[in-house]
Amino acid sequence: MLIPESENMEEAVLEAVLSLTANLSMKDRYTEFLNIFAKVTGNHACALLRHQDGMLIPVATLGLAPEVMEQTFSPAQHPRLAAIIQSRVPVRFSFNDPRPDPYDALLLDDPGGKMGVHSCMGCSLYNENTLFGVLSADAREPGLFDHIEDRIFQVFAAIATVALRYETYISTLEKLARHRELVASELVNEVLQRSSQMLGESSIMQELGREIDIVAGSDLSVLLLGETGVGKEVIARIIHARSRRAAQPLVYVNCAALPESLAESELFGHVRGAFSGALADRAGKFELARGGTLFLDEVGELLLSIQAKLLRAVQFGEIQRIGSDKSHRVDVRIIAATNRQMAEEVKAGRFRADLYHRLSVYPLYVPPLRDRVGDIDFLANYFLDQARVRLGLQSVGMAHETIYALKRYAWPGNVRELEHVILRAVLRASSVQGQAVILEPGDLDILTDYANSAESVPESLIRAGEMPLAQAVDDFQRQMILATFAKANKNWSETARCLGIDRGNLHRLTKRLGIRQTG
Repeated sequence: MLIPESENMEEAVLEAVLSLTANLSMKDRYTEFLNIFAKVTGNHACALLRHQDGMLIPVATLGLAPEVMEQTFSPAQHPRLAAIIQSRVPVRFSFNDPRPDPYDALLLDDPGGKMGVHSCMGCSLYNENTLFGVLSADAREPGLFDHIEDRIFQVFAAIATVALRYETYISTLEKLARHRELVASELVNEVLQRSSQMLGESSIMQELGREIDIVAGSDLSVLLLGETGVGKEVIARIIHARSRRAAQPLVYVNCAALPESLAESELFGHVRGAFSGALADRAGKFELARGGTLFLDEVGELLLSIQAKLLRAVQFGEIQRIGSDKSHRVDVRIIAATNRQMAEEVKAGRFRADLYHRLSVYPLYVPPLRDRVGDIDFLANYFLDQARVRLGLQSVGMAHETIYALKRYAWPGNVRELEHVILRAVLRASSVQGQAVILEPGDLDILTDYANSAESVPESLIRAGEMPLAQAVDDFQRQMILATFAKANKNWSETARCLGIDRGNLHRLTKRLGIRQTG
């Protein structure tokens, strides 16, 4: 009979706790923990089992045959384990308890299983209402555990519960981290696979692709220039994906959205108590991008007060959190983007010349969509497929006249406008056509606006000789019908009257021209 003295018990508990925090593998920690548990309770065999998906899985054993570690135990098939799980206090089983012991014939110092287990006890490992596992002990002598106080078993059970809970928490974090790494890797691979196509097929974009290949392998700062909506963020992602930093984070910052009071904190971080509301230390975007790429979108919108501090970070790779007197070095590659004429901004005193030159070590100009009309077909089909997925449609396509109409539009909003126009058109068309959609020119809301504008004079009349006469006439009729339809408040009867033709003839004409009558 073992009844440890209070002082010895405290030492054993301390030793048990330290064993689970030692610089050992998790398996060795649990084995050392069971060694201490065996010394205190005098058992000949003990086991720590984790509860997972309704089963009990051995984590570590002592005094039991090695094959125990390869087994899983179903409480439904092992009534003693089921009894332990159902109790919140230690459970002792008498030597003549009819329920079979799961470790009979598995004690190491009982070859052949002649003696078997004569004393058995176990503790369930609960944290509130969550079952983490079971701690069990067995001995050859009957009644060995009868005179050991419950609190001794409960102390070791509590330590084991904390250990299993900690391990489960760490394991979950590790799985989440591995999952995010895999997702990030897949996203990078996807960007790499689609990057050449996403640039487009026109000669001007192919040349931009070659420039990207040149700069991507370096750590030079890149300044992306171009109108709103041309795809500067896509270019930044392609550069990052083709760089040596592809496996590291790409952190996005919208400089235009940074409030003056928080801009410095967002970029460089702060320490607790640095200002009202700074309740804890917080890393800034530079630290989050450590080892990777920091994308500063709309950099031309940055306040002059922030530009000076950004210059030091870009020039020396050093940042300083608000409220801290310590500088931190950060290894970050900078890609910036703006739709402003930066030379004019510098000349006007709205942007620091030294920062501009630091950011524009390798400037890249992203051309507007109107200068690469040859890419519209590819981009439109790409956005069609995206719309199909987002709206859950079976198929989407475009009539030839629709592609032609898209290529004739000026696209002031560039690629972003094209994406939104396609999405709206597919959504509207699907409400009429169902799961299989073919876009007609009449589905494109931009044509009505375009026809009403000063630019609505058909290019077929301006660029004489560049297309067949019949096509030019069709183009003129299409735009005139759409313009009249808009002025007639989208009433087809009024449109026919204004055009001086019969409603039936107008219906047949619009059908031939690919204009779908919805009103």
